[in-house]
Amino acid sequence: MLLTNNAKDVKIAQTDTPQDMDGFNDFMNAIKALCGVDLEPKRDITLRRITAFVKDRQIKSFKDLVSMIRYNSILRQDILNLVTVNETYFYRELPQLKDVIYYAKDLGGARILCAPCSTGDEAYSLAMLAYELGMKQNEISIVGVDINSEAIASCQKGIFSERSIQRLSDFQKDRFFTKTEDKFKIKSEILPKCEFKIMNVFDDAIFNLGKFDIVLSRNMMIYFDDAFRLKCVERLHKLLKPDGRFYAGHADLVPYTPIYEKRFSNGITYYLKK
Repeated sequence: MLLTNNAKDVKIAQTDTPQDMDGFNDFMNAIKALCGVDLEPKRDITLRRITAFVKDRQIKSFKDLVSMIRYNSILRQDILNLVTVNETYFYRELPQLKDVIYYAKDLGGARILCAPCSTGDEAYSLAMLAYELGMKQNEISIVGVDINSEAIASCQKGIFSERSIQRLSDFQKDRFFTKTEDKFKIKSEILPKCEFKIMNVFDDAIFNLGKFDIVLSRNMMIYFDDAFRLKCVERLHKLLKPDGRFYAGHADLVPYTPIYEKRFSNGITYYLKK
C-alpha cells in the first residue's frame, strides 16, 4: 500500500501504559483487515511488542491505537514495519528462481513482479541469474513491492550482510558485489533494472503497476488464513498477462481456484493463468 507522510495527523495521548487490554483483539483484527496477516499464532510476542510500542508512543489504549492507524499514515507504517517479517537471503529456493529465468529467456524477455520483495534478495537474485544466462539488460525488468517501508529502503540501498549472500560462491560475490568492510553492495549498474515500491497487495493501487509475465509471491501466504490466501491469488491473477505464470513459495498453501491451472516444469510447480 502506498502510504503518505502527513505529520499533522499525529495525535499522541499522555499516559504511561495502555489501560484497555481488551482492545488488543481489535488491533489484531485491524492488522488482518489491512494486510491479511494473521498474528494469532504469534499473539504473545505481538502483545509484548505492541505494548512496548504504545507505551513508547504514550498512546492510552489499544482501541486508541486502532483508531489512530486508520488516519495516521506515519503511525500505520510504523506498525506495519513492526509486525511484518523480512527474513530472506540470496538464491533462496534456487531451482524455482532458475525456472523463472529460463522461462523469461524463452519468452525473449519478461516483466516480473516479486510480491513481497522483502529486502530485495529475491529480485536481485533473479537479475543475477538473468545476467549469468546472458540476457540483455533491456530484456527483463523486475518490480519488487513490500508493505514494509524499512525493507524497501534496504532494497534501494542494495547493501547486504555476509549472511544474506552466504549461498553464493566467491566468484559470484566478486562479480555482483562490492565489499566495504563487512557489508556487500550490489552492482546494480550491470544488472537488469530492479525497482522497488512500498505497496500492499490488498490495496487497489497495486493494479497501477500494469501487467506482468511472471508473478512471484513466496512465503507470504503462510501468514494468511484460507480466505485471505484466496483473495491474494485472485488479486495476483489480475496482474498477470494472458498465459502468465504465478510462482508461490514451497511452504505456501495455494488454494484451489479455477482461474489457474497447476502445472510442473522440471520438478517445479507453477500456476498458469487461465
